[in-house]
Amino acid sequence: MRTIVLFDLDGTVVTFSGGNPGPGRVSMRRAMRDLVGAEDATAGVRFAGRTDRSIVRAMLASVGFEGDVERAITDGIARYLVHLAEEVVRRPYLPVGDVGGAVEALASSGALVGVGTGNVREGAALKLASAGLLGSFDLALGGYGCDAEERSALLRVGAERCVAAAGGEATVVVVGDTRLDVEAARAIGARVVGVALDAAAREELEAAGAEAIVDACGAALVEAIRAVAAR
Repeated sequence: MRTIVLFDLDGTVVTFSGGNPGPGRVSMRRAMRDLVGAEDATAGVRFAGRTDRSIVRAMLASVGFEGDVERAITDGIARYLVHLAEEVVRRPYLPVGDVGGAVEALASSGALVGVGTGNVREGAALKLASAGLLGSFDLALGGYGCDAEERSALLRVGAERCVAAAGGEATVVVVGDTRLDVEAARAIGARVVGVALDAAAREELEAAGAEAIVDACGAALVEAIRAVAAR
């Protein structure tokens, strides 16, 4: 049976240099300032593991927005993408380890590699291009925050697209860095390999029950994915 691997992006495939806030949070903050005039609607809102739409929804709630929420979410994401395109020029994203090598090794062994991320597709493309990784992924094979607001639903979309491309049944392995990645993967019957950039991420992934955890993308990740898929 063929293996499908769906990669989360933030904290799994790409990261950023310097301290917080990162380019994504900065861009969301500016978008909300444009939209509702709030100086920092991102305060106290968790971004890790969430979809762009759910993040904007949470920020609108945090400032007590009372207008058309769905329209505001669409407008907020549009503004966010404008700011993100500018921000990644000033502060590019970086690969988390040897991402290109890992993807190439997986594809060479017959796995079908896709994306499973809460980023809307345009945002995912901006981040991957910024990190020099856009050529490593076929963005047609994946699920995005524009496909569904709930993470398990977008993973299901991504898995279905990959299964259709594979032409039959497959074992799905999700690679992510948060408990929300693990929970969403479990909801669609997928297996999980975690990428932990620090001790806190590792502890969260262990508590959530990831089948394997590595420190970065590369040879160790490829071996972990193969082992988990073979179980």
